[in-house]
Amino acid sequence: MKLALVIGRVVLNTLDPAYKGARFLLALPWKPGLPEGQLPKGNSFVVYDKLGASAGDLIGYSDGGEAAAPFAEPTPCDAYNCAIIDRILHQPPETAATPEPAVAARS
Repeated sequence: MKLALVIGRVVLNTLDPAYKGARFLLALPWKPGLPEGQLPKGNSFVVYDKLGASAGDLIGYSDGGEAAAPFAEPTPCDAYNCAIIDRILHQPPETAATPEPAVAARS
């Protein structure tokens, strides 16, 4: 599962019946450490959504072959929204200071 920020919706005038009951979202890949309010850099992509995510939500998605797994029939799908993320609690471990190697003095 990867994380992405939803930046909008995709509106279709004709929808294949395989996608009934859901919608498509436009998202950007999310990276940790991004300042709040700043959009991630990268190419946007379309995500199939049955959970009801909206613009500004952080989502977990699967892509590739796993994205088509939720469908009963073979259905083309590049990315599937599998989670709406409420918050991320992560504290990176402190790195232990490594001692400096001893240097022998030459006389």
